[in-house]
Parts: sequence; C-alpha cells; structure tokens
Amino acid sequence: MTKTFTGDVLLPGDAEGGLAATLCLDPERVTLTSGDNQLGSWHRSDYSIVPEQNGSFNLTLGGESILFRPDSPSEFAGAAEIPLSATVSSHAQVLRPLVQDDEDDYLDELVTNVKPIRNPLDDGGISNTFVVVMVLLAAVISVAAVVTAALV
Repeated sequence: MTKTFTGDVLLPGDAEGGLAATLCLDPERVTLTSGDNQLGSWHRSDYSIVPEQNGSFNLTLGGESILFRPDSPSEFAGAAEIPLSATVSSHAQVLRPLVQDDEDDYLDELVTNVKPIRNPLDDGGISNTFVVVMVLLAAVISVAAVVTAALV
C-alpha cells in the first residue's frame, strides 16, 4: 500500500527554506517528486530513514543524503515504521523497520519517553498575582476616596 507525504526537502547543512516535495512510500520503493518532476525512485534496499530533531528525517537515497521535513512527522514515522521517540545523533545508526515481535518493546519505549503537555490555560500564577495587585490597588483607591471625602 503506497503512502504519500508532503513536506520540504533540504540538502545537508541547510537550515531554512527547502524544496516543496512529495515522498511516496510503498513496500518496495520510495519515490521523491517536486511538482511534476520526479527527483528519483529507489528500491527498499537502497534507502534508509533516520529521525532527526524537530520532526525532520535524514533520508539516505542511493548513497545521497537529504533532510525531509514532512508536514506530519508522526504520520510519516508511523508509515516508515520508525519510532519518533528514538534519539539518534546525525548518521549514528540506521533504525530498522519495526517488526511485530518488537511491538511491546516499542510501546514501552514510547510510553517512557512521553513528556507531559503543558496546560495552555496555566499562566504560571500570573493571573493570581494580577488579581491580588488589583484588589490591593482597589483598596488603596477606596481608602484614598474615603479620606478625601472626609476632608472635603
């Protein structure tokens, strides 16, 4: 079953920009296109995928390395059968595709690497401090108003 992913392709060392591209993964081949131009097609034995930082993947295609930033890194990692939680230094090792026997180990590793998501409504206590300051300010203004009214 062919799975298609859109994203940007960068050459090693490029930090910004990139070329808008489409990467098609099927059980036997990977095909890279940009617009109407096919950039290449490689047999499964001629490519490897290594997760990098920030949702990017280092693709070695027929001996050449490029960086692919898919629009959906988690979907791409799932389709490529590469655990996103693996921390791999650049070109240190090529992760082999996940096989059924490793599923429990993969899930255990995935769960241990889960980091809690910060609550977007948590402002670190700033709103509580603001309320206290406003109440104190209101009290000071009220006292000043009473004193002023008493003097007039």
